[in-house]
Amino acid sequence: MISCAQLAAVPALGRCPAGAATAAFPSDGFNGPLFGTDATAITWPAANVPAARLDTLGVDAIDVATNGTTQAVEQARTLLESAHAFRAVTAPSTISDLVREDNSKNSGYQQLANVVILVSLVIAGCTLATGIAAGLADRKRPFSMLRLAGARLATLRRVVALEGAVPLLSVAAVAIGTGFGAAAMFASEAQQHPMVAPGVAYFLLTAAGILVSLGIIAATFPLLARITGPEVARND
Repeated sequence: MISCAQLAAVPALGRCPAGAATAAFPSDGFNGPLFGTDATAITWPAANVPAARLDTLGVDAIDVATNGTTQAVEQARTLLESAHAFRAVTAPSTISDLVREDNSKNSGYQQLANVVILVSLVIAGCTLATGIAAGLADRKRPFSMLRLAGARLATLRRVVALEGAVPLLSVAAVAIGTGFGAAAMFASEAQQHPMVAPGVAYFLLTAAGILVSLGIIAATFPLLARITGPEVARND
């Protein structure tokens, strides 16, 4: 709950409905639904609590309006810390402090995600190469028989490419869609923000990973030529 008379002195927090004495304000304020938003145009719902009763309620937050200068901000911060008027978990913070802290956390999460993606690409590439090579080794005799029957090497290469590329692209499409869905849910539910399109780096990294995977598939073509000769199809 907040006094409409006090709220009128801090327009950055929004305003009360006309004629209201108190209003209902989010308990987590700029650490919650107001984070990163312009609250000046928000009209908070009126609260069914008389203004005279607010002094009997516990203090949830103290919001101070300044002219934005460093001197005024630091003076207000020092007064709040030394007055011990409100037991807070952290030191008094400005909105820009909260934004800067959130951006720092997001940058750390982004770097961690990039490392996980790069390591996963290396592991997936090695697994893909091993799987294709093992599949060729298991079918070297059938492929050799197909070559003796007149099948061109280019046709066998297309078979190997389709066997590797189709599942790869299908799984990549499902993974990308799942990632976007999870990101949209996290943005709307946890951060109360609509999802925005990722930057160019995401698309470049995704495209590079798919191209590298396709290159690994193409790198097995020389192995196909070496292990499918007439000597493999010979019966001893």
